[in-house]
Amino acid sequence: MDFIYSRNRLRRIGNKNDNTKKNKFKVILATLVIAIITFCIALKSIYPIFEGLCIERVNNVATKIMNEETKNVLSNLDYSQIVTVEKNEEDGTNIVKTDVVLINQIASEVALKIEERFENLENQKIKIPIGALTGTNLFSGSGPNINIRFIKTGNVTKEVKTEFKEQGINQTIYRIYLELKAEVNILTPYKTINKEVVNQILLVETVIVGNVPETYYNLNGMKEEDSLNLVN
Repeated sequence: MDFIYSRNRLRRIGNKNDNTKKNKFKVILATLVIAIITFCIALKSIYPIFEGLCIERVNNVATKIMNEETKNVLSNLDYSQIVTVEKNEEDGTNIVKTDVVLINQIASEVALKIEERFENLENQKIKIPIGALTGTNLFSGSGPNINIRFIKTGNVTKEVKTEFKEQGINQTIYRIYLELKAEVNILTPYKTINKEVVNQILLVETVIVGNVPETYYNLNGMKEEDSLNLVN
């Protein structure tokens, strides 16, 4: 007698569960990819606002330091030490005399004091609320803070500039400015921003009063041919 042997087919256990796990993994992976892409797009859109805020805050801090240190240095000086106005006995005109050596000393001392202040601020954090990234005043001070720092990358450069400006028919305003420049790196969680801080500070302003002319012509708004006819 022939015997026919048969065996039950092996059934794959857990096939459905494996498929479910794979589907869940795919959903999670797709969700993560979408979240990362959305985050990158959002970050790219708000980064110009963030960069502008960083530059603005650092510029405000640096400008404040420059103004304070210049004021401190000038507070120990007498105005008459810097500029004097003398009258010429021959023609009665005024002569402005400026102590160039003293002004250069002032500029050097101011630059040195500013550099010291900048170095002391390298570890100090400047806080920017996340709400400020919305660009609206309503949320500008809300939310957690993003901490940034700035460091000086070079020496503070200085340049003395002068200006004469007419004021009336016999008056001239004489000004002496100190232009300060500093290269700084703004350290943020995302990137390093290089910025040049420029500030122009008024050192001296004086009014020079001259002789009143016998004849005065106001030529503002006149054409060249009209002024020639007037002279002729």
